[in-house]
Amino acid sequence: MKNFAPLCLLLCLLVAGCIEKPELNPEDTETLDTGLSFPNEFNFRTSRKLQVNITDPGNASQVKYSLSYTFQNEVHKVLSIGKTAVSMSQSLVIPTAVSELQVEKHTAGGIELKVVSIQGNEANVEFEETFVGSQANNNLVSENESCQDRLYAVNGQRGFYSIDLTGDDYTPTALDDLEGGGSIANALDQENGLVYYNVGTTLYQYDIYSTVFSVAHTGNPFNGSYPRLTFKDGYFWMSNNDKLYKVNATTNEVVNSYTINGFVNSTSGGDLAFDSQGELYLACFSGLYKFTDFTETTASIGRISAENFPFQLTSMAIDRQDRIFVGTNDANSNLIQISKEDGSYQIVKTYDFKINDLTAWRCELNQLEQQDSDNDGVIDELDDYPNDAEAAYDVYTPSEIGMGSLAFEDLWPVKGDYDFNDLVMGYRFVNVLNSDNLAVRTEIELTIRAVGAGNHNGFGIQIPLDESLISQVTGYEIFGSLVSLKANGLEQGQSIPTIIVFNDAFDHMSAPAAGAFVNTVSGQTQVAEKPFTIVINFTEPIDPAPLANPPYNPFLFNSFERGSEVHLSGHTPTDLADASLFGTEDDDTRPGLSRFYQSTDNTPWAINIIHTFRYPTEKSRIDKAYNYFLHWGESNGQNYADWYGDNSGYRNLSKIYQNN
Repeated sequence: MKNFAPLCLLLCLLVAGCIEKPELNPEDTETLDTGLSFPNEFNFRTSRKLQVNITDPGNASQVKYSLSYTFQNEVHKVLSIGKTAVSMSQSLVIPTAVSELQVEKHTAGGIELKVVSIQGNEANVEFEETFVGSQANNNLVSENESCQDRLYAVNGQRGFYSIDLTGDDYTPTALDDLEGGGSIANALDQENGLVYYNVGTTLYQYDIYSTVFSVAHTGNPFNGSYPRLTFKDGYFWMSNNDKLYKVNATTNEVVNSYTINGFVNSTSGGDLAFDSQGELYLACFSGLYKFTDFTETTASIGRISAENFPFQLTSMAIDRQDRIFVGTNDANSNLIQISKEDGSYQIVKTYDFKINDLTAWRCELNQLEQQDSDNDGVIDELDDYPNDAEAAYDVYTPSEIGMGSLAFEDLWPVKGDYDFNDLVMGYRFVNVLNSDNLAVRTEIELTIRAVGAGNHNGFGIQIPLDESLISQVTGYEIFGSLVSLKANGLEQGQSIPTIIVFNDAFDHMSAPAAGAFVNTVSGQTQVAEKPFTIVINFTEPIDPAPLANPPYNPFLFNSFERGSEVHLSGHTPTDLADASLFGTEDDDTRPGLSRFYQSTDNTPWAINIIHTFRYPTEKSRIDKAYNYFLHWGESNGQNYADWYGDNSGYRNLSKIYQNN
């Protein structure tokens, strides 16, 4: 990361964070000949605004719509909204290459799926007046027992557990030890209330209601144990490495055998599971995959994760809400939730036992309580905030547990070394809606992931709203006198609401960002990160349409010259930007042509990546670290949209920091 000469620091006792402007080493202002040039019309954006029109004459009292799209073999959940009228319109943002939209209608009768084509910038969805649906399975519920969403877990030490999914505690209940021995694979026939598990060449079954174990079958295609097992519609799906078998659950006969194509880096470990729409997923050491195509002898998969998991994943289950849960191969296993959208993950529970496999019991909505605890008109089961009458639904960007990245070059208007590690910010935007689908607040989760600059830099975001709609902003951390704020937390002197998250990254992380620690899961050294949670409260519930395109207008600015700003390509400067810098050095900003923060070669100083970004090493150009970055830009974004992934041949690992 950029080196600079020793700084002469002036300690200001009265104003914290006030330091002299450092003199940069000539090396810092060196302009490397990037040799990069992109088409003039390319603006480094890959999205467009879409209007979705929903028509639904049905009279169900509780209806929730979930909207998603599939892109690069990934399912991206865009938003959830409730029904407020027979005809509704909602704005959202999708990739320009997407041609279809998936809309799920959730009611007490189950889930109805519609796949609609996008015409121009609109998608029209029409539901019938009546629909008798069913979620993935029927459910057996014994007398005097209410249905409970749960996981069944098994391990090689004969352990057998039920894990409660109805709350955030993920409480386990130990069941009787597995008969016949320990197991690394299990599956659920929910219609008949049977949990299957494999011990060597023998397949056992456990009757959930009689609590009786028995032998289901002897013999299997692997002639021994195998790690992946799931059940659907009377068939077992068994897998190990690149082999997959479909087996009749009644006769134990192999119906089809497949070679799996599409693994990246590793075929080992993991598990199989179907989601609520019957789509088959596979998770293993090398990431999360989705099955995309079957022939008589092959099964093709596409990787959703951009890189290998930093843990040995041994199991997977998908619950009624299509949340993916996996377990790790540890004596004290972690239960981890993985994003169906981008493969991001978070540990939700650590147990004092091992998990070798998981399967999920899914209740139907009509079997759950119809209680509305906060009396907002949305039953608890469909309410993201069951105890808050002011909130009901969440809209995530990029996903519920995934984070996007903003990466900056800070020597604007000079090109610099184009390694995009001067400031790297992780982000997740959450727009919170009420029962009328109006926005009541926006929560922005931000993380400083890298400070690779010799310069001191601050970070801010402009929000596309009228300031009169914002009552208060909280969560920023600002020191010194460079930035002036209003009483509501917004920056002074701005005609568009502007949030300054911090005015100097060095207040939070040293440069280079070397506060390293060892990740106990992966065993790798990682850079310490600094999180922020910005909350924007509104004066009243507002139309969420203006908020539909995060990350809005983020920017970097020099901690000693507030007017020196760096924005994403094509994004406008704030009112406090120094316009005299436009068109100088390598910058080709021309406000009259609505051209901003682009060089004469149409290269940007900031990029937005809808994933965690592993940034290049110092002085390593981004196109040398990522082999298809240039191809992406030269094709106007049509090719290699996943250029930042770790697919074979995509990355030059010697030029990428491995500790982030």
